[in-house]
Amino acid sequence: MNTKAIGRNAAALIVIAIVLGAGLTGTVYYYSSQGPNRTTVPTVPTPGFVSSSTYVTESSDRFQWLDPAVSYYTYDWEILNNQYEKLLWFNGNSATEIIPWLAESYTQVSPTQYQFKLRQGITFQDGTPFNAQAVWFSLNRLLIIDGTSATNDHGTQAAWIVEQLLDTSPNTFSYFGATPAYDAAWVQKVLGFNFVQIVDPYTININIQIPTTQFPFLLSNEWADIVSPSFVVSHDFPSACKTPDCPSDSIDYTAYFNHIAGDGSLNDNYLNLPTSGSKAGTGPYYVDSVNPTTYAIVMKANANYWGGPKNWSGPPISVSIKTLDFLYVPDLSTRILDAKGGKATAISVSSADVYSVADRDQWLTNGKLVSIEPALTLYGPLPILETYWFSFITNVTDSVGQIRKFQPFADLRWRLAVADSVNMTDAQININNRLGQVATSLIPPGTAPEGAYDPSVQLVQTFDLAKMTQLIADACQNPLTGFVDVHGHPYPTGTIDNSCSPSNPQSIEMYVAVGEIVPQRILSIMAGNLNKVSTKLGVSFTISPVPSNQYYALASRHQIYMYRSVWIADYNYVIDWLGPGFSASGLYPGWNNLNYTVLNQLYTQATADDAKGDIPGLLATSRQMQQYANNAVLYMYFDYPILYEVRSSFLRGFYWNEATTVFYYATCSYATSVS
Repeated sequence: MNTKAIGRNAAALIVIAIVLGAGLTGTVYYYSSQGPNRTTVPTVPTPGFVSSSTYVTESSDRFQWLDPAVSYYTYDWEILNNQYEKLLWFNGNSATEIIPWLAESYTQVSPTQYQFKLRQGITFQDGTPFNAQAVWFSLNRLLIIDGTSATNDHGTQAAWIVEQLLDTSPNTFSYFGATPAYDAAWVQKVLGFNFVQIVDPYTININIQIPTTQFPFLLSNEWADIVSPSFVVSHDFPSACKTPDCPSDSIDYTAYFNHIAGDGSLNDNYLNLPTSGSKAGTGPYYVDSVNPTTYAIVMKANANYWGGPKNWSGPPISVSIKTLDFLYVPDLSTRILDAKGGKATAISVSSADVYSVADRDQWLTNGKLVSIEPALTLYGPLPILETYWFSFITNVTDSVGQIRKFQPFADLRWRLAVADSVNMTDAQININNRLGQVATSLIPPGTAPEGAYDPSVQLVQTFDLAKMTQLIADACQNPLTGFVDVHGHPYPTGTIDNSCSPSNPQSIEMYVAVGEIVPQRILSIMAGNLNKVSTKLGVSFTISPVPSNQYYALASRHQIYMYRSVWIADYNYVIDWLGPGFSASGLYPGWNNLNYTVLNQLYTQATADDAKGDIPGLLATSRQMQQYANNAVLYMYFDYPILYEVRSSFLRGFYWNEATTVFYYATCSYATSVS
């Protein structure tokens, strides 16, 4: 897997809309999976954004790239999700049910072919037609740009998610280890996969090489957005337009693809920074302007929007709000003042400031998010597809790559002692402010397919200081022998010595990012409990807060014993967790020098189950992997985090989907009052 997924949602924000005032009481309705809910709030003066039909978001974040074939960043996706659409998308609140969107229907013809019937009568915002040519262009453009960007901050972006349907060998795509020439021959090789085959103007076949049950999930997020060929080519490379108006049937696509191959940079890709606006999507809003200096974005309602599929189970799509203003306002106090003054519909506030808007007692005592401000509506708790844990590294090396003498976490007893050292349930309540659910395995609730999250998977660790004490004493007094390297080869006798004594002191550093207060406090409790026993035997636990990029770099070189980790679903499917978390070729096993033959064999079985279309088999294999990893205490799970959202009481049409975690403005409208 790739490091980009660690940070993809790191900038995801709690968005809080504040409109303050005094007056009479009224009723606010909001959408949830359980149906409408009510809360009584005082009536407040109608702010200007209601009368102007403008949604104003003030954020501490700012966009990076606005091309769906390039961006891999949650804030960008907030923009993209409202401008562009996909062939398939999630049905309302469901993170596991996918329905045709721009497609009218699709059928699996064979294990390696799917036929899509496209909706007719839909136009892009520039007035050009949505058709099979547009789908062919968009998805091949994604492959040919190959996940590159101007700075490549997020690794290889998201193109790999679709590329894994075609070629995972190190021969074609950069994510899988290739070093493409990005020349005309390479372009023809990619087009030769015949990934999108035009059957007629509104019918396509998608041809894949690797059968998978993941297929619809790989086409249901921003990387698979469909863009207007005419708009994109005329703005990126007008030389490929055979006529000035550049209709899709008069484009030299070979010339364009040769130009854009391996290049998603700002210089050659207008959609990344559409300063004069962009009408390249079919969605409910188009980009009217982008200011690269202030990071302000203005979006306008698409007057010709087709309305979305009728069978979508989310709130009604109305496109009632006509203008969306996204403003970069880094100072929190300024954002709050603007919200109080009726200048902002929504502001971003970090999770650490939850009690600036939520009643602490109601939340901690009753589990209810109740606003302390009369004009706010709080939504939550809202699940997201993330898991946090503490990683143990085995076969730890020094700064020059030599194996260290002391290898505590090669011994199950040390891993289990650490995991037994804290009451994680209590920590979630009293340290994490209930903003997380105690994690019991790598796979979080809501993961597709249904049943991937299995509550029957058990942890072997418990909060048990007596057992912790016994484990540490036993590990020191009867140290493990017979160490092997990550490939299973024995180390020469004397290379590693896990015996403990005050005359040979050892230090186990636990790394965490600077500013991550909750993990630091949990580690402090753990270190306090562990040191009461271990220091008498010559082993001390210390906490090392450093910038996250620093400890990730150290972890990737296997130079630290323990660190705080996170996995954020690239896309919602269990395989996106099993590989990175358990397979020896995955991200965290690679960093942690974990190579368990049983897990490797099970992962091979999981991918075989997937290729055969055997979802029950895949789920059974997944459960075996999770339980084996738990029994071996590969990780010490921290939590499945949760979010909450707070909106103006004038706003209607809120909904949440944990597979997307971005706001969809087309369902929103304003009430003229809250009474």
